[in-house]
Amino acid sequence: MQIPEIRLQGVSQEEFAAAFAVLEECRVDRPVKGFVYPFFAPGGMYGANWWNIDSSLALSGYRWKDRAFAENGVRNFLAVQKEDGRIPLYGDDADSRYAEEVSSLPKLLSVACSLAAESENAAFARDCYRLVSRYIDWWIARRRDGETGLLSAVFEETFVPYLGKSGKFGRSGEYAPVDTNTELVVALGHAAALAERLGETSAAKRFAALKGELISSINAWLWNEEKGAYYPYKKKKKRQDDFLMASTFLPLRAGIAPEERAERLVALLTSGEFGWETYPVFSAAKSDKRFTVTEGDYQFNASWSGSVWSLLNEGIVQGLKDSGFTELAARLAYRTVTEFKGGFAEFLQPFNGTPQGVKHYAWTASHVIGLVLETIFGIGIDGARRTVTVRPCLCGEIKSATAENIALPDGGRLFVSVENGAARVEIENSAYRAA
Repeated sequence: MQIPEIRLQGVSQEEFAAAFAVLEECRVDRPVKGFVYPFFAPGGMYGANWWNIDSSLALSGYRWKDRAFAENGVRNFLAVQKEDGRIPLYGDDADSRYAEEVSSLPKLLSVACSLAAESENAAFARDCYRLVSRYIDWWIARRRDGETGLLSAVFEETFVPYLGKSGKFGRSGEYAPVDTNTELVVALGHAAALAERLGETSAAKRFAALKGELISSINAWLWNEEKGAYYPYKKKKKRQDDFLMASTFLPLRAGIAPEERAERLVALLTSGEFGWETYPVFSAAKSDKRFTVTEGDYQFNASWSGSVWSLLNEGIVQGLKDSGFTELAARLAYRTVTEFKGGFAEFLQPFNGTPQGVKHYAWTASHVIGLVLETIFGIGIDGARRTVTVRPCLCGEIKSATAENIALPDGGRLFVSVENGAARVEIENSAYRAA
């Protein structure tokens, strides 16, 4: 199948195509540990196993080449979903290092909702709704704290991965991070829209109410007025952690941070603390005592305490857009694409931008594809209404760009050209129309 063709200053078609090549390199075409359809492994040393977050995020980028593959990728998660709604962290669910049943940072929720929103297939949308609603219920039932209303998280349900005091993988109920709570707020918004589309009105109202409650909890318990940032909350010690991580910027998403707080976060982001003028965004403030430079293989928490990750950058880009900082979103999207293009490494050294960890990493490649097509070109698809929206988000130095031969859900093709911020859209052999 053909991939989209782009003309974008600083990013060649060959470099863009290399992102799809990385995904093909990570592809596994046989059933593995409950997955029944082909899927994407993380890449490199992580082997041919599936992981909740890696395998779901890879689908977001690959859908721009093969939507049927991506939809079957979501069905894989339905095949392994537990009766209580949990999606395991990875294929080897019986991991003795954990004291309880665990999951992952739930990026899968938004991935499934996005694919459902773009699909014309009502049965697939219904499958996504079943997956998402049950998974949300697991998070609320097993991870929500009654006092604060926040979600707690254990190792790899949050990044920096939470480790308990003993250095083991921690227990739920101890640590309420910024990223996990923000992720569920975003997912609840998507889930409410999906439920509304399917006529599940009461569920849509419930998701919307949960979203509002969680936003209130984040702002009540995780915001530090003196420091002007969001911090994780330690339940047993009844105080915030003092680790200033890049996840502090994630509440820019979905209207979580009120305007005055958003402005303070942006001032912090564009200061020297997180490398805004060099290789943004450092995953921890460089003045923090836990800031670490990792070179070579992934080193667990250390690698999330300073290294540059596409996972964090992509979330911050979306937050800047949600909060109205469009020019900054455009700059960070473009910087992220140009920092990671070509090799698509697992993470980057913060001071010189050199690739570290796995050199061809699936979620990095997928993020670059998404940032180019969905953020820089601003392409959005609504399968139910058969409409295409194009809202470019280009930084000032880019005057023109084109994206062509983009496959639509009905097999038609989309062509986009941008000149001085204005987009021209052409659609061929399709029932879709520009909205």
